[in-house]
Amino acid sequence: MVMKRIIILFIALFVMCTISAQEREVTLSCDWGAISATLALPEGGSDTAVLIVAGSGPTDRNGNSGLGLNTYSYMMLSRALVDGGFAVLRYDKRGVGLSTIEDVESYASVVFDDFVDDAARCVEFLRSEGFQRVVVAGHSEGGEIAQHLALRDDIVVDALVLLSSPGFAMDTLLMRQLSAQLVPQYLGLMASATTIIQRIKRGERVAEESVPKELISLFHPSVQAFLHSCMQFDPAELMERIEQPVLIISGGRDVQVSVDNAERLLAAAKRAIHENFEDMTHVMKDAQTNDRIEQLVTVYVNSQQPITVGLCERIIDFIKNCK
Repeated sequence: MVMKRIIILFIALFVMCTISAQEREVTLSCDWGAISATLALPEGGSDTAVLIVAGSGPTDRNGNSGLGLNTYSYMMLSRALVDGGFAVLRYDKRGVGLSTIEDVESYASVVFDDFVDDAARCVEFLRSEGFQRVVVAGHSEGGEIAQHLALRDDIVVDALVLLSSPGFAMDTLLMRQLSAQLVPQYLGLMASATTIIQRIKRGERVAEESVPKELISLFHPSVQAFLHSCMQFDPAELMERIEQPVLIISGGRDVQVSVDNAERLLAAAKRAIHENFEDMTHVMKDAQTNDRIEQLVTVYVNSQQPITVGLCERIIDFIKNCK
């Protein structure tokens, strides 16, 4: 019995070492500090690398945040893609996790293009590592970053995977999301939010004291420059210009980015495929309800729940066959 336990322990340690040997930590220097990332490699190597770009807010390379998001969705996706034969780079966004900013006060001036620049730096790194193909898999806001990457002249992106990616401009998306939460119970807050969104889109600064406390986390002055920059483009218009093959993924139970966002992107695309997973939520995990609160207190905090069945296989198939 003792010998059996020793053998089991040895096997477990061997597996752990094998897994850790397939991943290495990467630090990419930038003018604002450094991007901290994890590069995962399949056994036998690969000529294709997938860059996972996180969604909005302080979401880290694993799909978690200090705001209660605890999904590990990106880590799960990465491991599935590695098992499928691809290298994967996932990273902490600027100011998130270990990607620290040297001048913290400068964060209030960060705009959307800064996050695109950071993702481009990751693509450059993957090219320097010798990968012949780079596919960008962007989740939510990360999908918009992926679109901008595809249109840049200074880097080459071979294909896109847009996961629950917005199909409407940021101001429209915010209005839709807030309306679903505030109407009809909180019409006064909705009116305030509408005014604030209009002012930010015009480039006006809204003082903190002019923002209702219930909306301050969304419209705090420190994020208004970023919000303004996001409101200046339409994802569907970007899609019209993208030449690369695109896989658009949506979830039938996504209460943040509804399926019609994907449909709008598809209608504008030159080379796109749309796949909808009926029970998938915004965090790429299934739920049996469309109730936002129920999803938040169950799926969004469940680190053990696997990501949607069939999702990884569909992405792997797309990457293997797209040209």
